[in-house]
Amino acid sequence: MDFAKLKAAARASAKQPTVKLLRILLLATLSIFLCSCHPKDSRDDETPAPGGTEVSAGSPPTSTATDQIGLASLAQRTPVIMYHDITERRDRHSVWFDCTASEFRDQMDLIRQRGYQPVSMDDLYHHLTEGKALPPKAIVLTFDDNYQGFYDIAWPILKADNYPATVFVHTGFVGKTTGRAHMSWTTLKELVKSPLITIASHTVNHPDLTQIDSGLVDHELTESKAELERQLGKRVDYFAYPDGKNSPNNQIAAQSAGYLMSFSIENGPAEESPNIQCVNRYIQTRLNRALDQCEQAIDGAVGVYEGPVKDGPVAYKEESVDGKTLALVTGGRPVTVVSNTREGVLDFIRRTDAVAGINGTFFDMAAISATDNKLVGPCKTAESTSVIPDPESFRWPKIRNRPVIMWGLTKAAIVPYSPPLMNEDEPYKQFMPDVTDVFLGGAWLVHNGVPRTLEQMRLRSSSDIEDPRRRAAFGFMTDGTAVAAASKDSVGSSEFASMLAKVGVQEAVLLDSGFSTSLVYGEKVMASGHSTQTEPSRPVPHAIVFQGTLDPDSQAVANAAIPATDPVVVAKTTHRRRRHRRRKSDDSATAPTSAPAPDSAATPDASATAGSP
Repeated sequence: MDFAKLKAAARASAKQPTVKLLRILLLATLSIFLCSCHPKDSRDDETPAPGGTEVSAGSPPTSTATDQIGLASLAQRTPVIMYHDITERRDRHSVWFDCTASEFRDQMDLIRQRGYQPVSMDDLYHHLTEGKALPPKAIVLTFDDNYQGFYDIAWPILKADNYPATVFVHTGFVGKTTGRAHMSWTTLKELVKSPLITIASHTVNHPDLTQIDSGLVDHELTESKAELERQLGKRVDYFAYPDGKNSPNNQIAAQSAGYLMSFSIENGPAEESPNIQCVNRYIQTRLNRALDQCEQAIDGAVGVYEGPVKDGPVAYKEESVDGKTLALVTGGRPVTVVSNTREGVLDFIRRTDAVAGINGTFFDMAAISATDNKLVGPCKTAESTSVIPDPESFRWPKIRNRPVIMWGLTKAAIVPYSPPLMNEDEPYKQFMPDVTDVFLGGAWLVHNGVPRTLEQMRLRSSSDIEDPRRRAAFGFMTDGTAVAAASKDSVGSSEFASMLAKVGVQEAVLLDSGFSTSLVYGEKVMASGHSTQTEPSRPVPHAIVFQGTLDPDSQAVANAAIPATDPVVVAKTTHRRRRHRRRKSDDSATAPTSAPAPDSAATPDASATAGSP
């Protein structure tokens, strides 16, 4: 839902009786996690919560195409740090989030020592919305409440280091003292002359915007912006919610007031924010944590891959790598297919006029007897008009930054998954206008031709990623040729990644593996999650098929290879098991069909954890 749709809904609900409106609001709070605030201190303007209290961004509304957080920005992770007053020393009037002069100097030294480079608010905005590259370790410094301590203590240090910063000003307190002094208009006019300083809005009176009516919200947002622009002679494009408190309606109001970007106090990298009117920030007491989290996020998420899609004859080959056999299908036009229930890969191939295929991504219910088709993560096929979102918000933190692979007619890309942003169409269309296929991989196995390490993969994957299984993957070769690969031996994901890189795979993501693994070329199942020719792989709800013509030389290779299963048996057994499964599902007292024994002592496949990755 974009801001325009949410605005219309909000206006419609405002016309309803009070009781009905309260019910609507209650339902809204259950479905949308609003950015919350930290408790208020009676002696000061803004008091974030101490220590371990976390706030949840949930799924506020997304922005329009013109000011959306773009997928290209996900190549980086940028911490935005929030300071308040900078004081010479602590005394009996100090609050826990004050920062002393010595602490501030130490933090600026830490930023420099860890290789971070502060950037301006304009740089951050263009990065988030347009994908403009920032320094590899960019950081944004912000200061709330217009304290005099910024000018007296922080500004000389920032100026000496040539560090840009943003000051959020509540115009009703300019030049006043509320327990401590706030900068005057004269001081702000001096500051704004420096290209290092951005002055931004923090309302007029610092109210809780979620607790006042819409007319007062509009006044606080528009009047503070107008007064700053009148006094300073510069356009004011950015805003911070007092205490971080905001609602979807507040975000709509901020956009309507003309702000390009607004900030909460939700912990997290800026790129992982819910939308451009609710950008994450860390309080300065969590600086080390912020740097660690952003570094870990980019290490686990890899970055962004963009490359061509090249068509050609659909070929098959087998490679021996370190004593293990790797089966590969390359070429053709890759197409994803979602079943209304579950099918064998050969079934998908036959009904789409394809010539090869592989099982697809992870799905919600891994039991052999299950028939539902709910996938883990977002999905789009050429047949669907829009992206099918992942509706289970409880698992978003677990699957955040896993690789989303997508392609259109001429271009392919892999980007880290960022919910709720990537549960809607607009970010994909903005990034790749002709996108046809989208799904979430279990892990990024190979990037730029280099296998990911186990430590890197474990940052964003299921706990059983290294269990030995017959593994499956999809990706692209260096020239943009699509590739589907499966190990014919049981391997862990790190060994599988190494095998793929050694045979020239440029980019690859992990598909559901173990019992689900099924690589088909022509009418032959060349790799399977089971050990015998009479046992097919588990039926799956999602597959990637290859349309085109079979390469004649590869047909000879495939015919000479030992098939994983008999294709006739595959079709018959798959259909028979599906009928049996449906009879079972009608009897809740009957246990599901037992899974055949896998080819190793490992527990059943990685998709067993797909529902709780």
